[in-house]
Amino acid sequence: MLSLNNNYIMKNYTKAFKFFVNLLIFTVIISILEKGGSLLKHVNSSSTFISSNSNLILVIFNLMLLSYALWLLIKFRKTIYTLHTDSVFSAKNGFSFTSIGRGLLFYSAGIFIIRVFENILNKPTVKGESVAYNLGRDFGAALSDRIPLLVIAFFLLIVAQLIKEGYHLKQENDLTI
Repeated sequence: MLSLNNNYIMKNYTKAFKFFVNLLIFTVIISILEKGGSLLKHVNSSSTFISSNSNLILVIFNLMLLSYALWLLIKFRKTIYTLHTDSVFSAKNGFSFTSIGRGLLFYSAGIFIIRVFENILNKPTVKGESVAYNLGRDFGAALSDRIPLLVIAFFLLIVAQLIKEGYHLKQENDLTI
């Protein structure tokens, strides 16, 4: 009876998690469309050459990283959908969680760099403020937006390690009489 109740609870949690991941996929698609519109705006507008080219490059890198994030989320969605059909403690799930966690770390680092450059290029300098102050403010603003995603990435890496350990323990247990 306890096992049946645990399966029911696990299914409810997985449904909620699936909904959350699908919502994230939807928001990333919206962000890609928004950045695509921004790319078209930059291509069609005529502004200063240096500013226009640097902003265009940042928009292109943004699109590339958002596409990468979409791919990671779709991969994560597939992993979640196989959790209730396969054993949770499998080598495949451990590898999937590890690659998604590392991918989110890479995405966070990339977006952090892009946000710093965007802040440097788009914020006017105020007379009397030092360059170090402006750079520190830009680093802080870019980093504060990335902290939740970094926490999620490290959490996924910890879960991946737990899944791998559980898989090894399950294999040892299956070999004992």
